[in-house]
Formats: sequence, structure tokens, C-alpha cells
Amino acid sequence: MAACGACGGALFGLFFRAEEASVTGLYFAEPTPTEPATIELEYCKSCGFIRQVPEHVIRLNYERIVRGTSQQLPPYAADILSGLARLGVKSDDFILEVGANDGTFLKELRAQGYRNLLGVEPSRQLADAAENSGFEIIDDYFDERLARDIRKQRGGARAVICRHTLEHVPDIVGFTKAIAAVLAPDGVALIEVPDADWLVTNLFAHEIWDEHISYFRPRSLAALLGNSGLTPVCLERMRLRDTRNLVCWSVLASANAARPCPTGDEAGFETLDGFQARWDSFSERLRAVVLASPQPVIAIGAAHPQLNFLNFSGLGAAVDVLVDDDDAKAGHFAPLAKPVPIRTTSEILATIRWGTLLRTGFPYPAWEERIESSLGAHNIRSIKPYDIIPLRT
Repeated sequence: MAACGACGGALFGLFFRAEEASVTGLYFAEPTPTEPATIELEYCKSCGFIRQVPEHVIRLNYERIVRGTSQQLPPYAADILSGLARLGVKSDDFILEVGANDGTFLKELRAQGYRNLLGVEPSRQLADAAENSGFEIIDDYFDERLARDIRKQRGGARAVICRHTLEHVPDIVGFTKAIAAVLAPDGVALIEVPDADWLVTNLFAHEIWDEHISYFRPRSLAALLGNSGLTPVCLERMRLRDTRNLVCWSVLASANAARPCPTGDEAGFETLDGFQARWDSFSERLRAVVLASPQPVIAIGAAHPQLNFLNFSGLGAAVDVLVDDDDAKAGHFAPLAKPVPIRTTSEILATIRWGTLLRTGFPYPAWEERIESSLGAHNIRSIKPYDIIPLRT
């Protein structure tokens, strides 16, 4: 068994397993069955780090990913930008963004007057989008080899920004060592990842994603960075809609830099060990409610959290239609236990006069409530799972 990438521990326990789950992020013009995958997670009994079981890691080719982040900039992005200024990063200092996506955050940096910018992005289409916005992009995966090349050509980076990338990386130790390797002696690194404690304590299994290999809690993230040549100097929890993220500033390790204690309380190990049983109990009770409800079943949202919720709860076969206004999804089919059509809000409101509305793991309550209110006029029942099913063990 591979040692824990965060702390080096060797003792793991089962955290979560879902068999025959469809892989999310795929949308088809016609009903198309896909090969299901088994998602299996384990947790380190030393630091609480959660990961896909190494023998069954789901690896994706990010060179083909076309999912942009222009609609996902968090409200606390301004805090990150002010943090750079507070830490002394000047407008002409070299700033590297690892996982630059379509250039969304690079635009924020440029708007703040930062001029010496470089992005790394393996997706060709997303790299093209960033380049079309006037940024220099290296279309490649970031690793220690590339870090050495960048340092040789551009010198050490005064700041490295890495937002929602680390959790997708198979080799987290090599990746974070590469960040340390590219930093200038006075450099700072900003790493942002989902907060796994939010998932654990709220029983948000829909935040488990086949693309996420690693799930970090404050202690495990601090341990990983500390073992990679970086010293965390500020680690905060930040809310974004119905999720929570860890935002961590680090500097190169030195005898003069003291590590802070991880921010906030963490879920106990008994909570990690009992997550599967809690989810199974919740899912069993929810299925009984949904299957006894009027048909058809209309589920809100067709992005990965909503599809994960349906996959993991065993409700994929019970859903008849999905509601999503994203042009990339509407009019297509999502591969759940069966191909399920995706329709726009206007189509649903114009045609559905009977059935049950299922509110899944969706972060836009105002939009959900508008659909619920409109369909409620036709006596269509609404189910909000985390409200009607108490999260008891």
C-alpha cells in the first residue's frame, strides 16, 4: 500500500465506495450508455487525508478538458489579490499561475496592475482561450521538470497561484515540490483546495468527484506542504455558495518561519470511519421517499455535483428528466443508470404538470425556488433531501 502523500503514514481505513457509478462531465446528443466506474476512497488514520485508493485511481486526460471557470470566480478573490499586495508582491514581479484554465484569474491579476504573468494549463482549448486574452501560457502539465525549465528561463517566481488544481493531481508530493522549486527565495505560494471537512460533517457525498484524487483537511494540507519544502503561514476556510474551501499561503521552509496551527476544528476520525454507513442509511431512506412519490421525477441540475448525488444515492434510475440552463448541457443526455434527457427551465415549466421535483446538490437556491414555486402551482411535490431526511446515523 502506498504511503500517505500528506504525512507518510501507512495505515488507512475505508471512507467511501460507490460501485457502478457513471463518470460525470459527459453529455451526449443521443441516448448513449457509458462504462460505469467504481469510486473508492480511503483515509489516512494519522492525518485524516482522504484519497482515491491508489490501485483504482481514475485518471483523466486533461488535455481534452474544455470546462472553463469564468463563472466560478469566488467573492473572496479580492482577498487573494489584496493578500499578494500585503505580502509585498509588486506589479512587475513574476507571477506564475499553475492550472490557469481559461485565464479567468489571470485577468483579475492583470486588472490589479500585475504585468509579468505566466500560466500553465494542459488543456489545449483552455490554453488557447487564455492566449486569446493576451496571456503567455505553457500548454503542459506542471511538474518538477517544468518548474526547473521555467526557473531557468524566467527566474524564480515571486508568487505562485494554484487554485483548485492540487486535488486533481496524481503525484501531490512531486507537484508541491515543483511549486517550491519554482519559487524565488522571497516568494509566496497560494494553494486553494476544497475543504474535505465540509463534505464529511455535512454528509455531502455529492462533493466526491471522479476527477478529485485527493481530499484535504487543514492538518493534512499543512503536512503535505511542510514535507514538500513549504511552510504554511496562513490557512483559512472560505465559503463559496454551499461549499467551503481551504486557502493557504506558504513560503519556502526556513528555520525562521514557524508553522501555524491548522485553522479550525476538524471532524473526528470516528466521523471519517462512519461516513459510508451514514450515507448508506441516508440514501436508503431517501430512495423510499422518492420511489413512493408521483412520477415523473424531475431533478434540478446536470453538473457533476448533482449527477454524483443521483449516482451515489442510487436514484439515477428513478430520474426521468434533468433541469439545466447551461447551453453545453440542455438538449443533451446525461449518462446516469440510464441516459436521462436534460431540459431547460422554460421547457420544464411549459410541459410538466404532474410529478415530483427533486432538489439535489445544487448551489443556486434562488433558481431552485423559482422552479419549485412555478411547478408547485400545479401541485407538483418538491423534495429537498437534506431537509426531509435527518442526518442521523
